[in-house]
Amino acid sequence: MNLKSGLKILTMSEPIKNASLYLLQIAISGALMLVLMPIISKYLSPNDFGMFILAQVYTGIAVGIANLGMLVGYERNFFIFEKLSDKSALLISSAIIFVALNLLAILVLVYLFQIEINSLIFSINPPSNFLIIVLIGTSVSSLSQYYLTFLKNSNMALVYIKYTIVNSIIYFVVALVLITQSSLGPMSLAYAWAMSSMILFISLFLNLGKRLPLSFDMEMLKEMLKISLPLTPKVFFGVINTHIDKILLSFIGSSGLVGIYHMGQTFALTVFQFMTGLGKVFQPEIYRKLFANNNINNPYEIYRYLLPFLYFSIFVALIVVLFSREFVSMFLSSKYQGATPIIIILSLYYISLFFGKITGIQLIYAKKTHITTVLIFLGAAINVGLNIPFIINWGIVGAAWATAISGIVMTIVSYIVAQKYTKIAWQWRVVFTMYGLFLVAVIFSIIDYDFLIHSHVSLIIKLLIILPYIIIGKLLGFFSLSEIRKLILKKGID
Repeated sequence: MNLKSGLKILTMSEPIKNASLYLLQIAISGALMLVLMPIISKYLSPNDFGMFILAQVYTGIAVGIANLGMLVGYERNFFIFEKLSDKSALLISSAIIFVALNLLAILVLVYLFQIEINSLIFSINPPSNFLIIVLIGTSVSSLSQYYLTFLKNSNMALVYIKYTIVNSIIYFVVALVLITQSSLGPMSLAYAWAMSSMILFISLFLNLGKRLPLSFDMEMLKEMLKISLPLTPKVFFGVINTHIDKILLSFIGSSGLVGIYHMGQTFALTVFQFMTGLGKVFQPEIYRKLFANNNINNPYEIYRYLLPFLYFSIFVALIVVLFSREFVSMFLSSKYQGATPIIIILSLYYISLFFGKITGIQLIYAKKTHITTVLIFLGAAINVGLNIPFIINWGIVGAAWATAISGIVMTIVSYIVAQKYTKIAWQWRVVFTMYGLFLVAVIFSIIDYDFLIHSHVSLIIKLLIILPYIIIGKLLGFFSLSEIRKLILKKGID
């Protein structure tokens, strides 16, 4: 992969180009996963699929603790040394070496005690070395995130998506072959996960080695730890908060319920993945605006810059929600048909996280990471408190509602808190109108699922919901290429 293409001086059209590239990567990766899901639903039982998902959840918790929030500390300090290549290389190497040593210790412990750990977290015994293989994949994947963050923040979008797309293709091909041509069961996904993660990290390490040679600086590490250490509890409770629905489903129900739930979550997650692709463009820009204090003269500058990203994020969520029933019936086997309401409800949760991506930046910029930890702990407590009775009474649908309600509540609380330390001015009339139409889509989709409205009538109503949303975008100029170019280049709307 040619790094020189990623190092050229940015032109004025670079933000648009980067946004398109990141969305292309999300589209390709998402399409591969959507193709893989029907194959998984055909060859793997919900119990087998749920077992792999639970392994990823628990290894994610362990790896998150081992990272000690270092990725956030690295990303924040990246912008301090952005123009100093030697110090930038020293910064990322110090973070990677530190985290790699922590991960190695975790791997040794899990290898020695994996039998005991398996008995604690799985209701049935997994295949031999199943957990350690998934842990290797998760560990190596977390190390790759430091190099990918470097590429993202350096505006090397083309290089970034080459790596991530190739990684998605490798995972897809290996998983496809092993699932269909072997009797490995959940081990098929474990091997695919470990193999694709290792190839990604080795490729990044070899290709970025000359630009980012391995070195270590204790002072830089200490500066990153000042930011990251207060985030360690946040990382732990954050992962718990993200996956508590699946964890409790496995304890109260079974890994089979986890499999069905995650299948629906995978479709709903396309909303969040789309926002994440956009976030790779707008998140570094928000940092730059805050550090440059560009928003002082125009209090609505950041809002105007973010509004197009918010609009298209909600638009994608609108489509996913309205056509969720069709998605499930077309792509999944009969064992997974209960995933439809999960898609609808969790899309409501994921679209609220657009503001979570911004409030996190506000608190990190203000060096109030300890507050982030408190908020995450509060969110986890609410999530657990809701999930237990909701799962007992309503199963996987209850888990989805508990996750959505707690997530939305914490988004509102986090916004209020973040505004006290780093203020971003919003004009709410347009924002509430867009979210209002999306809420109408959610309500109708739930009714459509419960009462099986005739397909022709359902389609007409769906189009009547989509049309006014498109009109809003047209009035704001978001569907004109020249207007989009002007919006992004001027970092706002007139």
